[in-house]
Amino acid sequence: MKKSMTLKNERKTEHRKRQNVKVDTESLRILRTVGDKDAFYFYEAVGKPTGEVAKNLSDFLDRVKSAKAESLIFHLQRRDFQNWVEKILGDSKLAKKLGSISPTNSDGVRTNIYRIVENRIRELRESSAEIHVDANAAVLIPSV
Repeated sequence: MKKSMTLKNERKTEHRKRQNVKVDTESLRILRTVGDKDAFYFYEAVGKPTGEVAKNLSDFLDRVKSAKAESLIFHLQRRDFQNWVEKILGDSKLAKKLGSISPTNSDGVRTNIYRIVENRIRELRESSAEIHVDANAAVLIPSV
């Protein structure tokens, strides 16, 4: 009887340990850097690449700052940003927000894209964590 109680207590302790080790893998997946094949390539028009490439959301944010307004409008009209974010990075929440930007307002396009992506990056970073494991324990450290 005593042996089964000890085993039961060990299982409860092990279960509690597993519950405490949670990582938002969705955030980590969305924030990851993709390869050349899955990168976002900026264009001014069909057949006119700008040479700008983004392999993660931070790259994308930097490119939005420097890209010509015509390029941003071109991609918004074609839903390229929305498709890349949803299909490659797997972020339907950000894709939906990008899809709501009107491509007709050239003055506000850059500002709107930048603000939406910057806020989403901040949100994702706050919810993600890194795991450092040694022989004795697992420790969660919030990502910066």
